[in-house]
Amino acid sequence: MRVRNKYRNTKKTIGRILLIFLLIALAALFWFLPNFMTRRAGDIYSTYIFPVIAIPGNTINSCFQVSLTENFLVIGLILLAAVAVYFVVMLFVSGAKGKLGSFLYKSLRTVLAVTVAVTLVFQLMHGLNYRRSSAAVLLELDGSGHDLEDYMATLDWAYHGMVKARKDMGEDFEGVAHLNESFETNVAYANLLIDTVCAKYDIPVSNNYVRAKPVSLSRYWTYTGIVGAYDPFLGEANINTDYMDPTEFPVTLCHEILHAKGFASETDCNTLATICCLSSTRADFRYAGYFTIFWSLIGVTSEYAMNEGVILPNYLYEEDIFPVYRDMNASNMYWEGIAEEVEYFEKVFGFDPDKAGSDANNAFLEANGQEGGNDTYIVPDNIYVDFYTKYVED
Repeated sequence: MRVRNKYRNTKKTIGRILLIFLLIALAALFWFLPNFMTRRAGDIYSTYIFPVIAIPGNTINSCFQVSLTENFLVIGLILLAAVAVYFVVMLFVSGAKGKLGSFLYKSLRTVLAVTVAVTLVFQLMHGLNYRRSSAAVLLELDGSGHDLEDYMATLDWAYHGMVKARKDMGEDFEGVAHLNESFETNVAYANLLIDTVCAKYDIPVSNNYVRAKPVSLSRYWTYTGIVGAYDPFLGEANINTDYMDPTEFPVTLCHEILHAKGFASETDCNTLATICCLSSTRADFRYAGYFTIFWSLIGVTSEYAMNEGVILPNYLYEEDIFPVYRDMNASNMYWEGIAEEVEYFEKVFGFDPDKAGSDANNAFLEANGQEGGNDTYIVPDNIYVDFYTKYVED
């Protein structure tokens, strides 16, 4: 009897060890899965498979006005604290009963099983989309072969598009522009705009409706410096609405919706979001698009012109740009106020949420193979020049 029990215990132990190694292997396999995909496979997945997989999340999210991500996060933090207390208590209880090993095994098994499930969902809803062809490739933009004349023409186009769109927008009593529609209307319009523009340029994108959500705790979220986030586990686009800056909000909204529609790269989302805004029939969306390109090009074009001995038009001193300055000043005042609150927060709690948010986001991007981390949000200026010369100038 003792020999049989010993054999059973040994077999049971081996089975547990094999299960642990199997779960670790599955978690590793799912995490590194994108590395085994070719670009062609990534395009097929993002074009034909991802839109189907995203349907349940997009459908469920469309049934709620509030951010599910925000609510689950708040509830999850409370539950996590409770689980931590439970784990510590059970450590002592199981140790007193001589079952510490069994408890640790079950805890590890649970953690690994959850890790496997979370990793798989993340890859299906976001990670695998990093392997698709870039927006620049899909638009056939390589950014090469442009001279000063191309840069000046693109800058002039962006400037006049910006000031023209700004004139078509309303102002408050302080002369600052605001978005023309409500948040929900903007979300519906952004979905239609993205679908239309991507169809125009033959860019494969999910046609699922993505109901982006405003975050109730946006004021505190702003402390991290983050104005938008895509939740790959729920397929939900979350938008910081503490200050809906007319110079960037439309681009941010389109950016996060593009994540939910199948683009993972930050560079791709910013490229396509800006192009979508340029193509808008609404002045506020066009304003944000032209604003992005103008301020991306003004510095490099001025330096280029100076090296060539060419004098640029005085865009920065023309009267038409003064309303844009008012919008920029309003935005700067807002962020200066946030910086003061963050500084106070750091003094009280000894923790800098802005730096923590930046570091966490940078680590997340680099872990997903995005070399440069936070720098991937920056669209190369020559891509905008290439877009203008290829699709606009003629």
